[in-house]
Amino acid sequence: MPAPLEPLLKVKCTYDDCYDSFDTESAMKRHKKYSDEHDYCHKCDEDFPDFEAFAFHKILRPDEHDKACRVCGDEFKSLSGMRRHIELNHKVDQKLICIGCHKPFYRACLFIEHLEFGHCDVISASQFQKHIVHKLLITQLLDDSNHYARFLQKQSNYEASQDHEEEGGVDLGSAMLDDEEIEDVKFKAIEPDTRCDSVAAWDAGPYPPLPSKASGLASALGGLSLTGMASESSTVVHSPLSSPKDSSFSAQSSRRLAHHVSSTQGSVSTSNNRQPKVWGSRNGKSTSSTLFPGAKPTPVPSEFSVAAYDDRMEQERGPHMMKSRFWDPESSEFDPERFYDAVVQRYYCPFVCEQNFLTPADLTNHIHDDHRIVRMKCPACLKYFKSATALMAHCESLGAKCNINQADNFNIFLDRISGGFLAVDEKIRPDHLNNPSVLLPNHQLGRPPVPYQPPVASYLQYSVTTPPDWKEPQRLALVDGRPNMQQQVRW
Repeated sequence: MPAPLEPLLKVKCTYDDCYDSFDTESAMKRHKKYSDEHDYCHKCDEDFPDFEAFAFHKILRPDEHDKACRVCGDEFKSLSGMRRHIELNHKVDQKLICIGCHKPFYRACLFIEHLEFGHCDVISASQFQKHIVHKLLITQLLDDSNHYARFLQKQSNYEASQDHEEEGGVDLGSAMLDDEEIEDVKFKAIEPDTRCDSVAAWDAGPYPPLPSKASGLASALGGLSLTGMASESSTVVHSPLSSPKDSSFSAQSSRRLAHHVSSTQGSVSTSNNRQPKVWGSRNGKSTSSTLFPGAKPTPVPSEFSVAAYDDRMEQERGPHMMKSRFWDPESSEFDPERFYDAVVQRYYCPFVCEQNFLTPADLTNHIHDDHRIVRMKCPACLKYFKSATALMAHCESLGAKCNINQADNFNIFLDRISGGFLAVDEKIRPDHLNNPSVLLPNHQLGRPPVPYQPPVASYLQYSVTTPPDWKEPQRLALVDGRPNMQQQVRW
């Protein structure tokens, strides 16, 4: 026997897929408000098909819902409270790709941990530590002019002993002191083709008026004599009569005017059907691409390349301080003789310290022991951390006690603690890019609706960068088809 159907009550739920019924309408609304299966706005008494439409409705009704979160729909009284909620609870995943092993990471602290603790197959932990030391040394030298002047003074003796000239000196075999008689060479002065006394003086008078059209110029030309003969018909209006002695001058002037008129008439007649020139710019293309469409661009000569310029500057002014590891004893660019003082016969430390040593070995041990990074400090809250990973996690935590990530120079600080591997930029959240605009009713009498746009939230987007002292590693060949486990990368 089938189960008997329960009789429907007076009020049924307004959702089509819900078959619950209630005695009163208030009970039905209470059911929709507290049910997890319904997206119902009890303030506006509206039903929505899904949660996204319900959250979108909240952000467009600031009078009823204040400042609502676009992700979870929570409502806040202030804009700062809403943004703080989004930063702490709805973080945007980062897209960080290691430049060594090309592994992806979604947090900056995980990327720093990957480099600092030797998890990368290409960048070792010691190399990452040296990148941080290099950044710290360059910062100390550039922040204080006295430190930089002292740094140049330490290597001044070495720079003075270097001779970068490829050619020079005096050839002792040449007889420089032999006095040889130099015979005087006489040159005849250049004389003009036409002597000044043969040209008759021209009686300067008022010039004829310039015609506005070529026809006027042609009519004026008709009064000139093309044969060089002076007559009454060979005069121009408001000009003196030509004399026989200036007939040659008038003939030359006539020929020049005739040539000008013919060229002017030709240009006027062909101005309507003028063809575009090949050497002009056509549709944004250059002259060479128009004349030779299949030609390859001319490569830049090697002597004008950036690499050649860097090599020339390195010879003239020494190695580039930002790009070279002049302080690293394990680098091929390290030369202790640059910091050797022949007066005291000691080697000075390239860092900001005044210690000196008798041998290069003592200098190397000093750099390894006394100038390595042991701990790091946050400049905002002055808290110390034992690793760069812990400090990076502190910067990403967005805690209430420290606002280091909101500082104006946070990008510079991040570049130092990461050794130049990370940069940061403030961007609008991807879910806030599509920001609609609506018209809200103005409750004042006689006022038009007011346009309104929901507030947007931003986030810190981290990106992987290449340090200035980065050297591309030389990967060793495979051994029997397998990678050499003893040493895979050579710097």
